Parts: sequence; C-alpha cells; structure tokens
Amino acid sequence: MMKNKDKSSGDNKDKNFDPNANKEVKELTHKALISFLRDQLKNKNESKKDMDALTSQILEFLNCFILLGYNVDGEPVTIISAHNQQEADSLGSLINKFIFTQNGPED
Repeated sequence: MMKNKDKSSGDNKDKNFDPNANKEVKELTHKALISFLRDQLKNKNESKKDMDALTSQILEFLNCFILLGYNVDGEPVTIISAHNQQEADSLGSLINKFIFTQNGPED
C-alpha cells in the first residue's frame, strides 16, 4: 500500500532562520560576527608577527631559504626568502635536487 506523500503545502512550510526578524537577535548576531572577525584578525596578526620574527632569525644564518612545515596548530607554513631571480632559481634547483635524492630509484 502506498502512502500519499502530498500534504498541503501551506501547513508545513519550512521556517528559515531570519536574523532580521527580531531586533535583539539581529544585534546579538551582529555582535557575535564582530567578535569572531576581531579574533580572526588578531590571530592573523599574531601569526604574521611570528612568521616575520622567524624569517629575521633565519636570515641571520642563511642568505636565501625555503621553509616548509606545520605550526603547533597543524596549519601549513611556507616561507620563501629570495632577494633576486638568481637566488630564486638556485632555491628551485636545490629543492628539485633534494626531492630527487630523497625519492631516487631503489635498487
């Protein structure tokens, strides 16, 4: 026996969340969004400062470099420091050499 799936469309309308329906909800939503964006901006600024500090520390010992890794939060970190095209080309050659020697043919 088949059940009739057609119900009157006016009885069970989906009610979507509308933050503008209530002034208090709108204000709370706005405050939450502002707070979230401020936290994101603060985290991004702190991360930028950390990367700049790390870059300056490494530049004390290396002329040009590529840094690949993950931070303590598990997010990927990539820093490339090359001051001219020759340094960039040299780094590209070095990374290719590194990859091929690590994954060389096995006998």
